[in-house]
Amino acid sequence: MKNTKLLLAGLLLCSAVTAQTKPCFSTNDANNNASRLFTVKSSLGPNMFAVKWTAPSLLIAQGMRIFTASRYRDNFHSLEIWSDDPVLQQPKARMGGGTYFLPKGTPGGWYGTNFDQVQVLQKGKTYWFVWIEGGWSGIPHDKQGKTKLTLKTKIGGVGNWKGAVPWGFKCRLYCSKLDQKFMVPVGKSCGGSTAQTPTAFSNTAPNLGNGNFRIEGTGVPSGAPAWLILGRNPNFKPISLGSIAPGCWLNTDLFFLFVGRSGSGNQQSSPQVGAAHHVMFPLGLPNDPRLKGLFIGAQIAVFDKGSSSPLPMVFTNGLRMTLQ
Repeated sequence: MKNTKLLLAGLLLCSAVTAQTKPCFSTNDANNNASRLFTVKSSLGPNMFAVKWTAPSLLIAQGMRIFTASRYRDNFHSLEIWSDDPVLQQPKARMGGGTYFLPKGTPGGWYGTNFDQVQVLQKGKTYWFVWIEGGWSGIPHDKQGKTKLTLKTKIGGVGNWKGAVPWGFKCRLYCSKLDQKFMVPVGKSCGGSTAQTPTAFSNTAPNLGNGNFRIEGTGVPSGAPAWLILGRNPNFKPISLGSIAPGCWLNTDLFFLFVGRSGSGNQQSSPQVGAAHHVMFPLGLPNDPRLKGLFIGAQIAVFDKGSSSPLPMVFTNGLRMTLQ
């Protein structure tokens, strides 16, 4: 917290950035009514919940949120889109997705992630939303919800898909990268030696006194050194890194640097181990009214051991936020 206070004290004051994009598709999200039940933690591994869905129109999906909670343990969640097996009537293969973190004590709310690949979802085609979690998570189901979708499960993530029950799934699908009020994504991401595209996002608002504020990245190399770049220039224009990192951009100026490491475990792993292809940087915000209105730019970079570039790293999009 002390380091955070020193950092924020040096940031520039600027006008507020306001943005909170609406989903391009949603189910049962008109209210926050949801089941009070929680999932169980399996000794076999993370649980998988698959919801069958047919696209009502052409959608270019980039992220997703569900209504959930994690009151009893630290938890990693993944949200994915899978293709459909029309013969077996179950998920066939993962198309893309992402991972996010919920600390112990997280109340019910809308949380989610960007996808590691933009998903082109064709009108009239069937897909599966797959939620993977470590146990003791709030169930994103509204029994009074008007839209009922078919649910299948793999408790512990093993064996065959089971069940075929109607479910009042509470979800929001986004055709842009996730944002928050007073926080917007900017610039391009660049991938490396894998097919995944890294992105940065936050499930928490940049509000003063928010001790759980954090910036997360998904679609990054696992178990690798990572850096959070923080800037203070609201007028910074993205700079191409050229031949040293082809296709990559610096999306914020460099004022302060945090060092971390991406995760290497699964959705049941501790925050110290982390989940594969995910990284997070906790930045608890002090409740100091003098900091209201301060601008912060952010971007994540992660080492990519498989890259042949002179600068073997992947870079996410940038984030621009104003403390409230």
